[in-house]
Amino acid sequence: MWTLAIFLLFAIQDTDKERMMKASADQWIALIDAGDYSKAYDGLSELTKKELPRTQFVESTESLRNYVGKLQMRKFKNVEFATNPPGPPEGEYSAVQYETSFENRPVTEAVAFRLEDGKWGVIGYFMR
Repeated sequence: MWTLAIFLLFAIQDTDKERMMKASADQWIALIDAGDYSKAYDGLSELTKKELPRTQFVESTESLRNYVGKLQMRKFKNVEFATNPPGPPEGEYSAVQYETSFENRPVTEAVAFRLEDGKWGVIGYFMR
């Protein structure tokens, strides 16, 4: 009985964590959809802002969105979590993925997060 209760507690916590990550990604990507790239930059993690100048982020994001065209439809796909993945600095990471159709092509969009000082910050916006 206790095993089931503990399992359910962790399942509820995971679901809440996934919901929180999705809500954060939805809020951030809404800024991108609105073309407010500078404000979206403000939502990046501090480490990312140190490595990526605002002008570079704004120009590259604007170029990417111009390339794919206007948003047609976005559907939530999943939330993934990783601890110490190969490549980036050690830490806790998350990616919220969407299946998205733009005017010029369908893509999988991802908003990537890293846990820094107890707070999840956006570290990237990707399409594939």
